[in-house]
Amino acid sequence: MNKNMETETKLRNSEQYVAKSWIRKHWKRSMGLAHGKTQKELFREAAKGKTILNRAIDFLDIRVFKWIYHYLKSRFGSKCEFPDYTPFKDDNGIYALLATPSKPDAAEPVRISLVGDWATGTREAHGIAEFVKKDSVHFTIHLGDIYYVGTKFEVKDNMLGGKAQWPLGSRGSFALNANHEMYARGKGYFKYLLSSLDIRNGNGGMLHKQRASFFCLKNEHWLVIGLDTGYHSIGIPILELIINPNARLHSKLMEWLCKDVLLQDDKQRGVILLSHHQYYSQFESGYDKPASQIAQLLNRPVLWFWGHEHRYAIYGRYTTKRGRLQAYGRCVGHGGLPIEDIEDKPKSCRKCKVGLVLYDRRERTRVGKSQTPVGYNGYANLIFEGKRLTVEYKDTKQTLVKEKWEVGDGGVLKGISIEQLVDDDDLVIHEGSRLEDAIT
Repeated sequence: MNKNMETETKLRNSEQYVAKSWIRKHWKRSMGLAHGKTQKELFREAAKGKTILNRAIDFLDIRVFKWIYHYLKSRFGSKCEFPDYTPFKDDNGIYALLATPSKPDAAEPVRISLVGDWATGTREAHGIAEFVKKDSVHFTIHLGDIYYVGTKFEVKDNMLGGKAQWPLGSRGSFALNANHEMYARGKGYFKYLLSSLDIRNGNGGMLHKQRASFFCLKNEHWLVIGLDTGYHSIGIPILELIINPNARLHSKLMEWLCKDVLLQDDKQRGVILLSHHQYYSQFESGYDKPASQIAQLLNRPVLWFWGHEHRYAIYGRYTTKRGRLQAYGRCVGHGGLPIEDIEDKPKSCRKCKVGLVLYDRRERTRVGKSQTPVGYNGYANLIFEGKRLTVEYKDTKQTLVKEKWEVGDGGVLKGISIEQLVDDDDLVIHEGSRLEDAIT
């Protein structure tokens, strides 16, 4: 045995500690490098023909020394520069929310698929992609997290067809920035991924690539705004493990919202926000700094979709004291990882209650020697028809919940109806809540 192999064997033997579940979840939330196998090991297995897709179980275990090694290797160095739209005369990041821009018809349905925490290269991610393809949507939007640390190789393998191919919309695809992309300092995301996604004119012709980590889809009745909460979701290496960064919005993004989107002047459209990080949560800590920034420009309720937490959950209208923005929160971060959080219970203390209405704790299967129970992966479809919006929350078997909205006077959102389509006690209506609370 040569020296390198001997060293690797010693490391392996010293790494058999598998952390307790609460440590696993904290490390995965705070840094995301706390997974069982390194990217190098997964690539090596694929080269030997052992697997095409990543195994779900590889995302559940922690090998402490490898975690430390890859954290130190990935985290140090300068971040990629934050790009905006100022260099481009033909592009300000605002695109038509229309099925066929060459023949504008606001009543023609426009379909968007939202998938969070998808880029894992797992069989589950592949399955979700296949269902999104069948839905024949106009736009697909990834709410962020390319595992493990968003390197160029992981972008290729887990997003662009090496193992799993991100499903493309007929009019284009977008990807939001997130904390995992920034663990490799944004290099794979900004330098490689964005130039691989494009916006199309509706007749199959490409307009251009995605040029920044934020964007807006706009029509007569709606604004759908993609935010970058990832760029400032990492802080000073090592210290960030103790002090959580606030995921604030970059000053260039805020300037774009003011000068290009004119968000502060828009009094007629319903506003939908998309981000990776949650504004609030009844399971984990929230990130309300972006909400407080948006609140400087907007004083009416929004519908806000986010990922980051690996679960499906919906909330009623709520605002935090510091966030000051009223939002109907929807967590759809269950795109491609093994959903091990189904055993989590919502926090019950008074200050932790943030309007939780429904969450999914259905068990799909059990994985690994420990037989860890995991839930169902899923995504959301948004269908725009004039002033009306229908949202469908789906897993790989069925539609779970369907809700309908309408834009009223002054751009105020009106909840029309909400319906639970699956009768299962583990699709839980939170205690003291009614399903209708999610839209009132």
